[in-house]
Amino acid sequence: MVSSVFFGAALSASLAAAYAPGLELVYSLDRATQGIAISADGRKFLSQRYSLTAAPQAVELLNDNTTRLYPNAAWNSYNASDNSSDPYETFVSIDGARIGPDGRYWLVDGGSSGLNGSTKLVGVNLSNDTVDKIYHLDNIIASDSGIDDVRFNAAAEVAYLSDTAGALVVLNMTSGTGVRVLVDDPSAVAWFPMMYNGTLVPGYQGADSTLAVGLDQIEVSPDGTWLYYQPCNGGLYKIETSLVDASLTNSTLAATLGDYAIPVALTPSTGGTTIDGDGNIYFSDTNLLAIWKVTPEGRATILVQDDALIWTDLMWVTADKKLWLPASQMRPGADGLMAQGPNNIFTFPIDAGPSPIDHA
Repeated sequence: MVSSVFFGAALSASLAAAYAPGLELVYSLDRATQGIAISADGRKFLSQRYSLTAAPQAVELLNDNTTRLYPNAAWNSYNASDNSSDPYETFVSIDGARIGPDGRYWLVDGGSSGLNGSTKLVGVNLSNDTVDKIYHLDNIIASDSGIDDVRFNAAAEVAYLSDTAGALVVLNMTSGTGVRVLVDDPSAVAWFPMMYNGTLVPGYQGADSTLAVGLDQIEVSPDGTWLYYQPCNGGLYKIETSLVDASLTNSTLAATLGDYAIPVALTPSTGGTTIDGDGNIYFSDTNLLAIWKVTPEGRATILVQDDALIWTDLMWVTADKKLWLPASQMRPGADGLMAQGPNNIFTFPIDAGPSPIDHA
């Protein structure tokens, strides 16, 4: 088990004055945490991947505030230097992770370019903690794809996966077939580099390069009618899910899907999002270190701002109307884009509970 530190009520209260009103520190962890998902019965799952020296991992946060590799050590054992490591049945590069409407814990493995079997969507059955669904995406994605996050339609029959190369993958959960749409559409590509704390984020192509990331954040409205999406630098759009789903079998529609995109709000450079039961979407602002709230009508306001909200990523909404905020610590300059702690998870009160089709 990997130890983690929990701040109890008394200590949390004593630290509250150090943070913005309403922002509560609930966990401080040994390892930077990209995302959190909480099951209906209160089990907490974390995706921890922002490290250049240790492999990405999925863990369950236990009641004694330690963590265990999830669903087991074998799935978290990939080693690029070990020829016996099987990318088909290990996590190579965990990106998105959340509990879907079917109750499974779904993990998006962005894989590694050119490594067959590494890019996949993995479903873990929480009743027995075993992987019982795997969708390999090699035959759907492009050579430059970066599969990052996942959401599902209302019937849990279709999965939507963001592709940071500037596209959306639509996956039939019954047949395993899929289509890549919105390819290079203006709504899906990055029109400006990302920003962190007032500066452009450096890229990986040498001096003066900057980081621009295409379609990344996706959400589905609580009634299942709309698919929302944006590139990482912001600019939120929506398309009717009926049209997106139909692109699986209608090639003409698939080729022209961008024609049906509707602009919603000019959102900020974003680390991650989530949606509540009233259809409000929450965006982490990597530039202002804040959380934005965008209503279904497109009204955008800052909900909370604090220097501790460093690159907040995969958020979660619970039935007690709390927004869970993992501050992943990704930032320019420190060991690539990785900083050394503190690796905190916060909560913030909101006015709604979870979406009935998004949080099982």
